[in-house]
Amino acid sequence: MRVLERLDELYAIGGGTRLGYSPEEDAAHELAAAWMREAGLEVASDGAGNLVGRRGEAKVWSGSHLDTVPNGGKFDGALGVVAAIEAADRLDDAPLAVVAFRAEESGPMGSRRLGELPEAFLELHIEQGPRLERLGEPLGIVTAIAGQARGSVTFEGRAAHAGTTPMDQRTDALVEAAEFVLRVRDAARGGARATVGALEIEPGATNVVPARVTASVDARAATAEQLEALIEAIGFEPAWRQDPVTMSGPPLEALRAVLPNAPELASGAGHDTMVLAAAGVPTAMLFVRSLNGGVSHSPQELSSAEDVGLGVEALTSALGALAAAVAVDG
Repeated sequence: MRVLERLDELYAIGGGTRLGYSPEEDAAHELAAAWMREAGLEVASDGAGNLVGRRGEAKVWSGSHLDTVPNGGKFDGALGVVAAIEAADRLDDAPLAVVAFRAEESGPMGSRRLGELPEAFLELHIEQGPRLERLGEPLGIVTAIAGQARGSVTFEGRAAHAGTTPMDQRTDALVEAAEFVLRVRDAARGGARATVGALEIEPGATNVVPARVTASVDARAATAEQLEALIEAIGFEPAWRQDPVTMSGPPLEALRAVLPNAPELASGAGHDTMVLAAAGVPTAMLFVRSLNGGVSHSPQELSSAEDVGLGVEALTSALGALAAAVAVDG
């Protein structure tokens, strides 16, 4: 299958590491630009480096990102770009645009600086989780993308000698941080997610009681009310926040028409779609089943050729219907 062959070509660039605005991401964009031209699209980049290939007065866009986390997987982001190019090639007379956003894993950055907004946007992406695999379903329709709040909390202690300071006379910042990590875990209920993914320990020596610890916090929930309650339960001040968004309008209805029996679910991961939806663009998202227990951001990331094929077919059908509807309305 051409889509899978192209994913292999992209994966060979950097061996799964294509950081935002790196030479590896540049090379991936150059390769995608060549594929866009083969599909008959006119290709250009905007001021943020987002790559856009379009045919005619394209008001319906599809795509994703080509950057990865360090040592990431083959499918995350890249599948959405390659599938959109394939769909545009199959719909060879439809006014469509394919976009490869810059640096999604770093913000997202590119989609926040997009030079223009489409009238409708549809993104295909792997689920990055185990729900479709557990349901035995190859595809799922995303109805919402969870909101996120990120920040950090710092705990102050007192540095002391690890061998001579009695346990009952210590002020250990890491012990306080450990109790906080458990509070973060316990605060995430009812479908919410909360994670401490990084600790900065000072002075960071094996024989010194920690004097200062800074803990990162990543909190996510499907509704604004749940997110606010989660932030309060954890007890931190977010440095950055993205409210939840819902999928809506013609893109969502187009997916439902193509896949009337597909399960509908919310996405716990953030996507470029989230940025466009927050900007008021009618958006929808199609998930392809992730295998290996839904693992992602890892070389073990996997979706089957059969599921990918079904996803490309559904994306093509939905984009064709959207483009035809927008042309009539416009």
